[in-house]
Amino acid sequence: MKRIIPLLRSMVMATVLLVLPCRAQQEPMRELVSRTFAGTQVINAQSVEVVPRKRSFGFLIQHRFGAFGPNQQALKQFLGLDLPANIRFAFQYAPMNGMHLELGRSKNGKVVDLGVKARLWRQTVEKGMPVSVTAWANVALMTEDFPAVGDRDFFADGTTPFSYAFKHRLAYNAQVIVARRFSEHFALQLAPVFIHRNLVPVGGTNSTLAMPVSGRLKVSTKGSVLFEVAPVLHGRQQADHREPVALAFELATAGHVFQVLLASSPEILEYRNYTMPQARYDEAYLHLGFNIARTLFVKPRKPRP
Repeated sequence: MKRIIPLLRSMVMATVLLVLPCRAQQEPMRELVSRTFAGTQVINAQSVEVVPRKRSFGFLIQHRFGAFGPNQQALKQFLGLDLPANIRFAFQYAPMNGMHLELGRSKNGKVVDLGVKARLWRQTVEKGMPVSVTAWANVALMTEDFPAVGDRDFFADGTTPFSYAFKHRLAYNAQVIVARRFSEHFALQLAPVFIHRNLVPVGGTNSTLAMPVSGRLKVSTKGSVLFEVAPVLHGRQQADHREPVALAFELATAGHVFQVLLASSPEILEYRNYTMPQARYDEAYLHLGFNIARTLFVKPRKPRP
């Protein structure tokens, strides 16, 4: 009996060692789709991508010039470059694979924002997962001075005199980003965005729901055309509402992404872009701008002996 037990153990181990390689051959690892978009931003909207490697860094410069249109001032204002502009700098860091943190600062409103993005699922080349899914959450803090308050300004009850509080500086947004790369040349993305602002103008709504639709069409090895349209489903402008739109041409390499764009708003952050009036693009007024993204890859640490 004592000899039989060790023999049975040896037979079980041998069977496991033989079966596992066979199953691995029968069920190969599915290949994951990569670079659905070139960077972590489409144009204004977040893309499904994250900083691609643990301990790596990303740096963003997003710039929007003033609005220009088909009038005599367009050339005098140099297509809006002479007008007041908005700019945002952002730093990204990936503490683990499939996730990164982001810290940014925007000129308009002197807003500091902190965000986190994490992959949930990735599209596979063969049958398996048809889409990639990523989650994004962001909190923004306006540091600009509040405007003056008049004696006749009240809270919503109409009797309590209005006064600013720290919470009025905060705004939040959360979104689930769903994307699919249909071919080497075309990708499409849907990203429902929920925005909450603690302070809104009179007659405004604290909550906003938008549904940005974005696409990428590769026209050369490094060049792509990008587009965005973001229907606002809840929290629309009370009068003369126009949906946020953007169009860009992109040049991308392994570590750099450069975009020249036309957008309907000078705002960059979602909580401002999707809740504020847009330029009259129906009359050909738009904002010229650019995005620059740089990824700094850090080599994985070698395993300790």
